[in-house]
Amino acid sequence: MTNAILKIDRSAVDEGIKNLDGMFNATNDVLNEYEEEKKSLEKRGEHLDRRLAELQEQHVTLLMDRETAKDNPSDYIYLSTQLKKIDEEVKILLSLQDQLKEEFKELKEKYMPIIRETYSKDSLVRNNFNVNEAIASVRDELKQIISDYEKAINEQDQQVMDIIYEDFLDDSELMDESWNDPERRRKALAFKRTFDFDRNRIYYTSTINL
Repeated sequence: MTNAILKIDRSAVDEGIKNLDGMFNATNDVLNEYEEEKKSLEKRGEHLDRRLAELQEQHVTLLMDRETAKDNPSDYIYLSTQLKKIDEEVKILLSLQDQLKEEFKELKEKYMPIIRETYSKDSLVRNNFNVNEAIASVRDELKQIISDYEKAINEQDQQVMDIIYEDFLDDSELMDESWNDPERRRKALAFKRTFDFDRNRIYYTSTINL
């Protein structure tokens, strides 16, 4: 693996990451309170479900027993009375289930603004690290690095350009592009293009916006 050409000092962001530990403690506390209240409702709901299941089994058994007791009026009446009691309790339990659904809804509505406010406050910690400032700082540093590199190239370039200009580029006859010889004209143009004005410019992909 090749080493990075440049290394950014990331001590500030590492410190910022360290400071994010426990960022949402207050939000977690609120969510824990919500979970505790929700568990209480869930426990009640489980009890209602179990009781309804029990009554359903009893209802089936009593129906079967009453069917076999048709010829015994007193047993038939007793079993019918028991079935009616079960039907009445089932109605109550179903009503309590509907009420429980409403309580779940009310619980969520109660905690929605609390969670929103607490989460928003906790999120402010992220602003302790100024992302825009960090990006601008790195961008300016990269610009300066590129400028320094181009300056160094230009200094090296000047060591050879005196002769190239004096003996070649400034020789109008040699650089004459109107020669009838196409090959000589091509070579002259290619030579000139090699030493155009921005020959020492550093190019990078257009997707990099510095």
